[in-house]
Amino acid sequence: MSPVRAARSVLLLVVLAALSACGGSSEGDSASMTADTFIKTPEREPLTEADLAGIAPTELALELPWTQNQVIRNAAPGAPAASIQGAEVVGHETFDRVTFLLDSILPVPGYEISLASGGSPLTCGSRPLELTAAQTLVVRFAPARASAEGETWLPVRIDNTTASRMTRAGVACDDGTTVVWLAELAQGDEVRILELREPNRIAVDVR
Repeated sequence: MSPVRAARSVLLLVVLAALSACGGSSEGDSASMTADTFIKTPEREPLTEADLAGIAPTELALELPWTQNQVIRNAAPGAPAASIQGAEVVGHETFDRVTFLLDSILPVPGYEISLASGGSPLTCGSRPLELTAAQTLVVRFAPARASAEGETWLPVRIDNTTASRMTRAGVACDDGTTVVWLAELAQGDEVRILELREPNRIAVDVR
C-alpha cells in the first residue's frame, strides 16, 4: 500500500471514530436535557363560592394560590406612596381573611407577605419590631402610608379580633413610606393573595 493511501485510510478511521463518539454523546445529552428541563405545570383549582366569600368573580384581578413561602410584588419604579385606607379581618369556615382597602386612583403598592415565627428579626425602616406570638402574618406595603395631612385611616395599634386564626391584628408601623401590618395567629401556615378591583383591594387569606 502506498504511503498516501495508508494515510487516507488512517484519516478515514479517525473521522468515523469521531462521528461515532459525537453521535453517542448527542443522544445521551438529549435524553439528559429532556429529563432535566421537563416541568409538569401544577393544576390550579378554580375558586369556589366559599373561597370568594362574597367577592364577585369580575372583581378578581389576580390570584396567588396557597403557599407557605414569602410572596413579593415589587412596586412600579417611581410609584407614589399608596394609601392604605382600611383593613378588615373576617373569619370563615376554612380560613381567615384580611382585606385592605387601597386608594382607587393610585396603582397597587408593592408588598411583601410572609409568616414569621416569634423572635424573627423585623424592621420598619430603621425601627425594630418585636414579634411575641409563636406565628405572625406580616404584611408590608411600600411605598405606602396609612395616614396623610392630619387624616389617619389606620392607627398604629394592635387590637383583638373575632376571627379564630388572626386573633390580634393591626398596624405595627407607618413611617410615611412603609406600612407594616401584623396579625398574631392561633393557627395557620399557608397564605393566599387576591388582588381585587372596583374598588382596589388586596385580600390575604390564612389557613
